[in-house]
Amino acid sequence: MSDTLTRKCPFAAPITTARAACRHATEVVRRGGSEYDCDDAAAHDRCTALFAGLKRTGLDAFQVEDDLTQMPHSVLVKIQTGGLTGLRRLLEPAADSEAPIGDVSALAAQAADAYGGVEQVPVAALAEDMRACKLERRGRRRGR
Repeated sequence: MSDTLTRKCPFAAPITTARAACRHATEVVRRGGSEYDCDDAAAHDRCTALFAGLKRTGLDAFQVEDDLTQMPHSVLVKIQTGGLTGLRRLLEPAADSEAPIGDVSALAAQAADAYGGVEQVPVAALAEDMRACKLERRGRRRGR
């Protein structure tokens, strides 16, 4: 069994929808479909810590509990996607807000350098980016 199986990418949703990319993301197919694993332990630790902060802020912003049976999946996607977009806005104010994130790992490393660690990122400043995140609607089923 591969060591990366324990390193699921915490930002898989924006990568899957092509709103982000990451040089350390390796696509794997599991029972639920395609997912991404991280091929770098240090990058995974950094991204996991960043996501933990984003998730705390996002759950408050959307006024939901951290309960997989109650929380809509779309909330987690907005936390991931909107959080990364907001982080890029803080770090690179001139960047195109609609452009995909080129490298999640590099963005997380840049944030760690800028703020003295990902735990120090001002995630509360990203809540509005999460709430404003628009997700693409799935196509309607035919025959309805």
